[in-house]
Amino acid sequence: MNTSRKPSKRILFSLALLLFTFSFATNILASGGHEGTKQEQDTGPYNVILETEPETIVANEAATIKITVTKMADGEAVIGAEIINKATMEDSADSSGMSGMDDKDVGMDKPVETVMQEQSGMDMEPGTYMAEISFNEPGHWEEAISITSPLGQSTVEFPVSIANSGPNYVFIGIVAGLVVIAAIVAGIIKKKKITETGGTL
Repeated sequence: MNTSRKPSKRILFSLALLLFTFSFATNILASGGHEGTKQEQDTGPYNVILETEPETIVANEAATIKITVTKMADGEAVIGAEIINKATMEDSADSSGMSGMDDKDVGMDKPVETVMQEQSGMDMEPGTYMAEISFNEPGHWEEAISITSPLGQSTVEFPVSIANSGPNYVFIGIVAGLVVIAAIVAGIIKKKKITETGGTL
């Protein structure tokens, strides 16, 4: 009995490890393999850091654009600025009229500017501004961010990649892995019972 249990435990352990590896791989596929979207640029008197939530933005799903603005001279936060964001699609023939806002909110034939709201609170750094946006098509977009304060007016552009919406590869991978494991375990148990009873397959 001991000799039959050890191989079974090894098989189950190997299958569990395989499932974990498969789930990790499908998670990477689901995210599109994109790197993090934290970017930093200098423009005029400002240093600007852009971050998105989630890191991988999917077309037609709400996302948050967050920027942190500081002074180039001394790194002090820029508060009370007017921040306007305009998203346009790089590789579209109609890019001049493509808006980062959802079709329900604005027509496709005119550009739209989104005012980014200044944030305050214990969990936000001074000089942080945010806006919620929905990109209507996958592809490469440009975030043109205009900053106006007593220091002056300047605009900086950040590239943003938008992924295509699709099936949940993580869920599909986990379910498929569990089905395979269940089938193999059922086969091992069946074979073990037949062996113990002296029968045949």
